[in-house]
Amino acid sequence: MKYYQELTLIADDMPFFELWSKIFTQLHIALADVKNSHGIDTIGVNFPNYQYTEKQGKTFATLGHKLRIFAPSEQALQTLNLDKWLARLIDYVHIKRIQPVPEVHGHVVVRRYRYKNFDKKVAEFANFKGISDQEALAHCLAHKRAIKHYPFITLKSQTTQNDYKLSIWQEVAKDEKSGSLNTYGMNNQSDAVTVPQDRKSTRLNSSHT
Repeated sequence: MKYYQELTLIADDMPFFELWSKIFTQLHIALADVKNSHGIDTIGVNFPNYQYTEKQGKTFATLGHKLRIFAPSEQALQTLNLDKWLARLIDYVHIKRIQPVPEVHGHVVVRRYRYKNFDKKVAEFANFKGISDQEALAHCLAHKRAIKHYPFITLKSQTTQNDYKLSIWQEVAKDEKSGSLNTYGMNNQSDAVTVPQDRKSTRLNSSHT
């Protein structure tokens, strides 16, 4: 990932959760369009102010108010054309120009987190291993993981018109990894394509704005 753009949300008369929904709906459509029309599926996002902590049984989770969109080339971001897709939200978001990623940076993996229904997980495991439902249930109970309440954005399905949560799991990665990303600009849960992130804080060096 060599180039990026930064968005800053300006929620003067609109709650941040509602603004995130509007912006990410447009970004999702834009990423789907650039993939279908131009074959570009290497554009990724991160949240510079992302926080997720668990302490004493309590969870603190926030996306913050900034979003960065990364691509391997300047041309890919020009083709994405965020200014066009976010034009009707111009009063609520500040879009910086495309700029090169600073040479000194770390990496993060951003995933869409999806908690699979437990009964479905048991059935799939039984089928995969060729064992009984009772054996699969015993295994899944022994290895059951707690649901993570990661920060999320509420979106509306274009197919069913029902609301759904886009839960976002962002964590530091040791090594850089390139590859394809989904039309949210993220990894699916089992993938680990990285995007740049500042080593010292949650932000890229602001001197490059």
